[in-house]
Amino acid sequence: MWCRVGANVRVERGFSMVELLITLAVIAVLVILAAPGFRTALIKQQVGSTINALVADLQTARTLAISRGRLVGVVAVNGNWLDGWQIQPDSAPATAGYTAAGGAPLRRHAALDAGFSAAADRGGALGSVVFAQDGGVYDTASNGRASTDTTFSVCKPARGQAQAMTLVVHASGQMQSYRDSSVSGATCS
Repeated sequence: MWCRVGANVRVERGFSMVELLITLAVIAVLVILAAPGFRTALIKQQVGSTINALVADLQTARTLAISRGRLVGVVAVNGNWLDGWQIQPDSAPATAGYTAAGGAPLRRHAALDAGFSAAADRGGALGSVVFAQDGGVYDTASNGRASTDTTFSVCKPARGQAQAMTLVVHASGQMQSYRDSSVSGATCS
């Protein structure tokens, strides 16, 4: 800044070109330092949103099973959770067991973005979670109440450390999710 003194005093205010360039350089350095942390936070948020969407659909299916008095499942599209999932009521309620084929889905979740990994497990890979009329988890293999918990894992790689969450659906139908700190590398495994 400079001041011109003379017959009339006039003060000029503003930034010089050097001050502006230094300010821009400092901002650029801060952005470069913050970008990896921002990316990790964004991936963490994406994984959390995916788990929350799955919880919402599982809770909807459970509520529908109780209110309709029939089996309602959340089924992986094409048997793969990465392809999305859909809420599917039992299409043949008069028969024993759960039948998803032929019925129209009540809601469908789109496929997950590239880079995600997602799986369901109950002592082996699982393509659906079905709720019984009492709100408990129904085991389609034994045509009865599930005796063990179902575990969903959702993960997406991030720089330095992959971001993962686990969702446990207890046999009673109750659910809980948590950040999975056992994923220690930069990739999901």
